Formats: sequence, C-alpha cells, structure tokens
Amino acid sequence: MIELSQLIESMLRRKNMWREYKKNLIVEAWGKVTGREISAVSRARLLRDKTLLVTVRDSTWAYHLSLLKPQLLQKLNAYAGERVAYDIFFEIGDLEADDLEVRAN
Repeated sequence: MIELSQLIESMLRRKNMWREYKKNLIVEAWGKVTGREISAVSRARLLRDKTLLVTVRDSTWAYHLSLLKPQLLQKLNAYAGERVAYDIFFEIGDLEADDLEVRAN
C-alpha cells in the first residue's frame, strides 16, 4: 500500500513541481528550524536562485546570523531532505511587512 506522502511526491515530480515545493518548504520552515530566538528577529521571505532571502530586525542580528550561515543552511537543507538552499542573504527590514510584495519580485 502506498502512503499518501509518497503519492503526493510522485504526483509533484510528474508535474515538475517537486523542486518548487521544496523551495517553499524551506521558507515556511524558517521559524521551526531556527528556533524561537532567531525567528523572533527574522523572517524568511523567498528562495530565489538557490539563495534564501531573510529579513532581519537590525544590523546586529544580521551580523550574528551571517556567522551562523553554514549551520542554518545545514539545518534547512536537512529539513528539506535535499540541498535546496546554497546561500542566505540577510537584509534589514520590517518583519511585519507584507511579504507578498517581496515574493512577487
């Protein structure tokens, strides 16, 4: 008997949507993967060209997270089950801003 997750994966792969699913999974999992402290001061916005765009509250946190970049990438890719993100770009901005504008670009 085939599990539902296997059926969904098979369908997404046939429709060439699996990679897009994994990209969105990384963005949505940011808070879960990074933990409470980091997710309180940052938001993942989108994954474009294998680079995750993350908005950070201030320059101090941007610097701190840049030092943690290798570990963050390892955790995110492990969560996705494959290497999806190759880099993280931290930008300072409003965490409450509507990310639909960012995703549209």
